[in-house]
Amino acid sequence: MLLALSVIAPRPGAALAQTSPPASAPWVESDPRIAAEIRAGKPLVTLVIVPLCDNALINCGSEIAGKPRDLAHNVYWGAAFGQRRFFERKNSGWERVEIAGPGKDGLLERAVFRRWIPRAPFGGKEGETTEQLVVLEAIDGTAIDTAVARFYKVATGGGAVHFAEGEQAREERIQVVGYAGHNRLMDGVTLPAASTGARARAVPSFVMACISEDYFGAALRQAGSTPLVMTKTLMAPEGYVIEAIARGLGDDLPRASLRERAVAAYARWQKISPGVASHTFAR
Repeated sequence: MLLALSVIAPRPGAALAQTSPPASAPWVESDPRIAAEIRAGKPLVTLVIVPLCDNALINCGSEIAGKPRDLAHNVYWGAAFGQRRFFERKNSGWERVEIAGPGKDGLLERAVFRRWIPRAPFGGKEGETTEQLVVLEAIDGTAIDTAVARFYKVATGGGAVHFAEGEQAREERIQVVGYAGHNRLMDGVTLPAASTGARARAVPSFVMACISEDYFGAALRQAGSTPLVMTKTLMAPEGYVIEAIARGLGDDLPRASLRERAVAAYARWQKISPGVASHTFAR
């Protein structure tokens, strides 16, 4: 049974209560805490919530690609362009830190990947580097409503990730949170309420799901989360677009350039023109 979420659904085209930094400004200006943390040697941490594709909700392309608990073959996780498989591809530039699971609230698997980035774009000294961590959480596709709620809770109230590196247990603050999967709000599911007083803890976010700007954008902004990359048409939330955004975050690109990275990756791997791909992503 799907979980019924409560409270106010953002309506498409709703007026915005918040203004974000200019799209030409480095994305980190949406949350000054992040640059300070990186200059102090903390890692840049992005959590991406990935509810597995479920043929009971949408056409996932084939029977096996849409089995909501099949980590090895699901189109959003273990298939050729799934999140985990794409980050693990040969010469990806990402090091695998941990694969773990299952866990609570529908978590099937957690995959943590790392690369090293210069601190200079974030105001650090030339030659200094820091970790960039991408934490991917595969959620049982039948628990997609829980995945949506978790994404929104982190985007509007912050949070931390816990994982192991060898024998060392680690806890790191989430600085950016993403969602990659079916847009459940298009089915009439509503977002949970942002926690009272959570605005100060909100973190930047992105949603790779169909028409995400219309369904998530206003609610995120009103709760204090700056949407970094959103979509305006139907789309495939596959690994190449998430990785392109992650690399752009590590380079501290402006939000407009994060979008351009997403457009370029989508055009390349979907084998479409950049012009056509550009229509997929909201400006």
